[in-house]
Amino acid sequence: MNNKHDYYEVLGVKRGASEAEIKSAYRKMGKLYHPDTHPGDKEAAAKMTAVNEAYAVLSNPKKRTEYDQPGYSAAGSGGVNRAKKGSGPFAGFAGGADFSFEDLFGGAFSGFPGGMKQAAEPKKGRDSETSVRISPSEAISGTKKEVSFIFSESCVACGGTGSMSGEAEVCKRCNGSGKERIMTQSAFGKMTKISECPACFGKGKPNPGPCTKCHGKGHVDKNKKVLVKIPAGIRNGQAISVKSMGKPGGQGGMRGNLLVKVVVQ
Repeated sequence: MNNKHDYYEVLGVKRGASEAEIKSAYRKMGKLYHPDTHPGDKEAAAKMTAVNEAYAVLSNPKKRTEYDQPGYSAAGSGGVNRAKKGSGPFAGFAGGADFSFEDLFGGAFSGFPGGMKQAAEPKKGRDSETSVRISPSEAISGTKKEVSFIFSESCVACGGTGSMSGEAEVCKRCNGSGKERIMTQSAFGKMTKISECPACFGKGKPNPGPCTKCHGKGHVDKNKKVLVKIPAGIRNGQAISVKSMGKPGGQGGMRGNLLVKVVVQ
């Protein structure tokens, strides 16, 4: 960004804007021009650099006072150019932002480059397998057979959480927030990493230990029987798929299927 540009104009705020208004404007511009949302876009990267330069001055009371003086020159008054410690659209954060990129983007981009996170997606469960034996005549004409297999059901004792229930005081590590904030110093300035509290796994309550019935798995295995229709003309070794009778999915995902291998005696 050319220093001839008005930093207030770059952030879209008035000259008398408060610190909160400047920070809010920076978040808005950051979402608009962040390089992770515009990969390879040189124009967006240049605008993001300009936004960072403007914020580096206007968020610093001393630099802002100097900037508001007539005849101000960033290059000659310890302004943006001297603050730079790196290059690219995030140079200029020596006095840097004191909030995290999760605060900037609201955590909606978890897993993308640049430290943003992506919400966990539902995962389909694995398929279960079993087998059934039939006679040659049954293979020719078709039949129905009852097959046995191991079926995983949600544990009633813990409600599928895998954890023992208990009266809960707040987690001492995160004070009940379920989040852990770690402040680090980088080329971007002060960065705050927000992650799930490892002591309570994000629950905000002390971990009471694994459920004694399911041993922390969240589900229990039981013998189950189901009637399977075997079509006419099936050959030895072919498999029939029974929908949603497999292993439970993760993060609320669908169950896998039950694959019944047919053995013609």
